[in-house]
Amino acid sequence: MACANDFWVHHPNAQKILLRVQMAMKTRNKINAPSMLIIAPPGGGKSALIDKMKMDNQTSENKMIFVTMHQSPNGYSLRDLILSEMGLGVGRRARQGDNITPEMQYKIRTENIRGIVIDEVHDALTLTEVQQRINLSLLKNLSGSTYGLSVFVFGIPDAAKVLRRDPQLERRYPVVSLSGWDNGPEFRSFVATYIHHLPLKKPTNFKDQMLFLKIMEKGGGLMDNVVKVIQASAMASILDGSEHINHRHLDNIEEIMANFNYALSISDPEAADEAGAA
Repeated sequence: MACANDFWVHHPNAQKILLRVQMAMKTRNKINAPSMLIIAPPGGGKSALIDKMKMDNQTSENKMIFVTMHQSPNGYSLRDLILSEMGLGVGRRARQGDNITPEMQYKIRTENIRGIVIDEVHDALTLTEVQQRINLSLLKNLSGSTYGLSVFVFGIPDAAKVLRRDPQLERRYPVVSLSGWDNGPEFRSFVATYIHHLPLKKPTNFKDQMLFLKIMEKGGGLMDNVVKVIQASAMASILDGSEHINHRHLDNIEEIMANFNYALSISDPEAADEAGAA
């Protein structure tokens, strides 16, 4: 069903982060390029924001590359993943530790690569101490004068623990939280805009404030959950012929979501608060 397709809807929290990213990438002649750590709980909208950055990157003059620290099936390190994404390959020479800095600098300069996004940085906590030190050193070098890349690191709140292990990195990477929703005007605007883009034949009653409250409560304020609640309700409304989201759908959302094989993420606000305060 078309209602299950994901799409981007602007909202202030993400827009502020996107603007900071754009400003950082326009900055020149800094000893250390502006960087940041963006944290969100599972289901907090991190993946959607990265997808939006990838879309914007296609038409942007200032280019970015994207890597993830998930364990690679090929056993690639973070350095290998970056080289591969740059199109430099992970050949024997790179693996043997030869100096590939000139090639990276040439690639960065000729393709106007201004930033790098590293997702799932919290996976570094599962690595050995030696591997962690290597990755932390790489994070410093990427944003330093040698390469001059703005590094945007994404992870769950525990990701802040990775950077705290190096005082220099902790200073270079301000923590920005992709916070959850409360039932305010911004949330209601987001929900109304999202529903408006769905292929429903009848209008949802946006004057009904309890409808917004139920969507927020059922989703626990998490972006991914809220979207799933809306999508599942919309699909159910098409199947039952009502063609608009109403209280009957929200009151039975657990059963409806199970029918569509949707599962909700569990929020841990205390972890997010602890990381953001560090």
